[in-house]
Amino acid sequence: MANEIWQQEENKFLQAIQDVKIPNGELEDVAFITPKTINDFNIIPQGGGCYWIWTNEPVSHFFHKKPIPPNFNNGEIIYNGIAKDDVRKRVKEHLFSKVDTERSGISLDIYFDKTISHRKKALSATGKVPYIKDKEKPSKENKNTVLKKGDEIDFYKPIRNREDFMKLYLSDSEKKSLSSLTNDRIYFRNGINITDPKHQGFDFKVYYITGLSSLYLEFIEKKWRVDNNWLPKLCSYSSGR
Repeated sequence: MANEIWQQEENKFLQAIQDVKIPNGELEDVAFITPKTINDFNIIPQGGGCYWIWTNEPVSHFFHKKPIPPNFNNGEIIYNGIAKDDVRKRVKEHLFSKVDTERSGISLDIYFDKTISHRKKALSATGKVPYIKDKEKPSKENKNTVLKKGDEIDFYKPIRNREDFMKLYLSDSEKKSLSSLTNDRIYFRNGINITDPKHQGFDFKVYYITGLSSLYLEFIEKKWRVDNNWLPKLCSYSSGR
């Protein structure tokens, strides 16, 4: 009987938030910066907030197999998250990080030193690795009647070998360093520095919402994903960490 009370209260709660607005897929009406220097991040107010990272740099790997947000303005949202204490500091850790930082950040660049901290794998014969999209001919068991003879279908392929790993967007410097690397396990660096030559020719935008209650910010961050049934390609987790 006691649980019925809370079920009734939950129904009231869900009804109350039914019409609460969240940002759309192109983040219209959401403030953003296009940082070029570290001082540009000072525009973002300190304090908790939710954020999205958009870029027009090629990103060919995925950390999940879920649908991803569609492109807009010739780029895409590659990551989104929430920082309960300081959103300005958090996005700096993503886009203006030091090479050896142990704080987790977006995974775009290769880390060449020995790693003992939390860094995502870019290539490994075992364990969790990112995916690339590849094509294959459907098997005879495939019941998709839309396909014609000779058609191919997309599938997510885990990066287990050098050939697939080299399909990532890599800088000339990274390719040169990789040529002498004999390891069968390669890691991503935590975060990037947008002033590095690899990233200088591209734009990175940080969309952010700050100055609101943490309850509403968390609601926005999660509902934006759930309502649209998508997850930015560099996010490893559907919810939380």
